[in-house]
Amino acid sequence: MNTTSRRTVLASVAAVAAGVPTLNAVMGGGATPAAAADRYASNTELYTRTADREGVDWVRRFRIGAPAQLTDNARGTSTPVGSTAVIAPHGGGIEAGTSELCLAVAGYAPFDTSTDPASAALPDQPQRDYWMFEALANSAAQHVTSTHCDDPAALAVCTANLYAVSLHGFDDTAVKRINIGGGDARLRRNLLAAFTKYGLTSPAARPEWNVTVVLAGADDPINGDDPANIVNRTRTGGGAQLELSTALRKAMFGDFSGAAGRRTTFGVPSAGSPYADHFWNGFVGAVREAIRNHELGLDAPQ
Repeated sequence: MNTTSRRTVLASVAAVAAGVPTLNAVMGGGATPAAAADRYASNTELYTRTADREGVDWVRRFRIGAPAQLTDNARGTSTPVGSTAVIAPHGGGIEAGTSELCLAVAGYAPFDTSTDPASAALPDQPQRDYWMFEALANSAAQHVTSTHCDDPAALAVCTANLYAVSLHGFDDTAVKRINIGGGDARLRRNLLAAFTKYGLTSPAARPEWNVTVVLAGADDPINGDDPANIVNRTRTGGGAQLELSTALRKAMFGDFSGAAGRRTTFGVPSAGSPYADHFWNGFVGAVREAIRNHELGLDAPQ
């Protein structure tokens, strides 16, 4: 499969759809310029180069849960096997908003690196394994395409779980859009059904709520089905890759300008983002429900 950065391809696709030139200078992730090719061939190469330093230029955060006994002897209900990881391979300043969404879907209120994760755990949600790579500086240069991700913690998180969902961003400031890809076709269908249920669709009840949701086809060059894609390195060999346009991610936050603002204004309406609660709650709720249905073995109609 072509190893060109999926973020670069998506930026070009979005530009064509908008009728504008496909420039490498298009702003990726709402914050940084999209490069024609990744500087680093893998996470290992990035980590071993002195140009980009852990704790200064980038951080990694993850949770790998310990095995727990699970018993189901109820007559009328089934217990979901909670084994879905949530990852954000290009978080922080690379594809802004994906770190916060990763934590929220995994069952946490978005928190910073100085916070004890236990204090951010949401009492009404299961806490799931997660992994994030977050750029703090020089963010465009720290993008490593998902098929080249060899971070040991990312591999441990994904291979320890049956399923995984990865969150990505691409540049399109005009259209609110979600592209659903990945190697797990049933999980993709469950996500598509959940987005429709939670009002992330087009046409929506109100035009300003319109979200274009696309299920990637087999011939789509960025459909995320490559077995080497980190989201597909699960125990079942599949996962779901969600690509969110800049317009949609920006609409989820009262202040999208930096990590501190996003952590405190997720789902908070503002003058610049009057429907942040609709988009944030709709997306996070839909992904959580799709994961639960998938873990129960359910399948949305095709």
